Amino acid sequence: MTLGKRVAVGYLWNLFTKWANRLVGLVSTLFLVRLLAPADFGVVALASIVLAFFVMLSDAGTEKYLIKADECSTEMLNSAWSLNILLKGACGAIVALFSHQIAAFMHEPVLVNVLLVASLIPVIGAFKNVGLVQYERELNYKPLMQFSVSVKLAVLPITLGLAWYLENYWALISGLVASEVLTVIGSYLIHPFRPRWSRRLWRHQWSFSQWHLLSMTSGYIRARIDAFMLGRYLAAGDVGIYRVSQEFAWLPFTELISPATNSMYAGLTQIRDDSNALHTGILSYLAFSYLLVIPCVFGLYALSDLFTAVLLGDKWSQAAPVIGLLGFLMLSMPLNICLQTVLTSQAKIQYLVIIDLIMIALIVGLLVGLAANGTLELLAYTQYRAWLVGVFIVLLAVFYRFLLSLDTMKLLRVMLLPVLPAWLMMLAVSSIEPLLPFPPVVNLLTLAVIGGAIFVSIMSFALILFKQRLPEYAFIFTVINKVLPSVSR
Repeated sequence: MTLGKRVAVGYLWNLFTKWANRLVGLVSTLFLVRLLAPADFGVVALASIVLAFFVMLSDAGTEKYLIKADECSTEMLNSAWSLNILLKGACGAIVALFSHQIAAFMHEPVLVNVLLVASLIPVIGAFKNVGLVQYERELNYKPLMQFSVSVKLAVLPITLGLAWYLENYWALISGLVASEVLTVIGSYLIHPFRPRWSRRLWRHQWSFSQWHLLSMTSGYIRARIDAFMLGRYLAAGDVGIYRVSQEFAWLPFTELISPATNSMYAGLTQIRDDSNALHTGILSYLAFSYLLVIPCVFGLYALSDLFTAVLLGDKWSQAAPVIGLLGFLMLSMPLNICLQTVLTSQAKIQYLVIIDLIMIALIVGLLVGLAANGTLELLAYTQYRAWLVGVFIVLLAVFYRFLLSLDTMKLLRVMLLPVLPAWLMMLAVSSIEPLLPFPPVVNLLTLAVIGGAIFVSIMSFALILFKQRLPEYAFIFTVINKVLPSVSR
């Protein structure tokens, strides 16, 4: 099999793995939100944020280091495995040692025992067989997909059974621990490599990992700082509503749009040194992404009440406006992902850190300001957070202009074209919703189909009308013309 075919097959297995795991996760969440209270999700969300932060600080990028190496020797695998155990062990110890202080800071006493148990998760996971990286180097994703989905399916009945029996957050924590244990055991069953302790190549690996670690840290803090700070000022139930709302509000991007555009933006790294080709590639990626993102954002905002009632149930009704507003954060995601890809390939990661630090300062300033004024409520914060996405978009556009010399007007033109069709679609479905007499599930599906048909019709007319003036969108017709004959065959 040629390299191109291996890459394509590997991408398809990756895509299938992502969708299969998310499907299992979504089914699990839909059952759990009916068995547990928002406060239970809030406690686990706070513990997960704290744990993930320290795990991220201990992530030296060992897998990327091994995958990018020209030759992956046994010594490299052993050193990477050993370094990972050391860092993750330190991570677990820090979380356990400071569990009381962290719980006091978050004003959640129950976090102490939760963090003590959760501190075992990174320690257990560190012993996973590093030999699995050989499958990725060979672009052989099939065994990894089968393994990943099998673990998800095995953990599902454990978590649901414990949730039904315990009816509290310990079911979720137990499910996370069980997942790590099964992952470690399974990793040695599906690959013959047996690692041994070694520290010979630690210094060489660290020279690769330090910038990766810094960028990961700032990006994680930017993405999670609001939920962490909310845990200090608001009740656990509000934090649970916010975190679950984030997960469901961003479903269109994380599960549909991101996989569909993955291969496109990955291709940008191949043309990073050709300015004209790079600009064309960036604009093409953004055109395709916003053609999908913008109608999802407007549609989710219009149908947030119905969406929440159908997927989460009545006791999560407070999440409906939060989901609708958090959907607007998807507007910055294609810009951010594309810029990350290009700057990383050009060894300009320090600018990504600067962007993250600016946004962290704005988010913390917003939270502290609202708390000082005594106006910090979940919905009020979410409204301001939605407005902050505009600031983030402007900031990203500035970096596109000065680091990549990309014309700002072309950037705005690509982003704004789908807005009018999406706005008209939103008005239409909002007007039709009160007239539908069917059960909520049928109403949601009906309005999704109607809204999609309205957007596609108006957007198709706009694309045909402005085809010559918008070359960024012209390639979509080329893709369609190439794909349709293949689908027919």
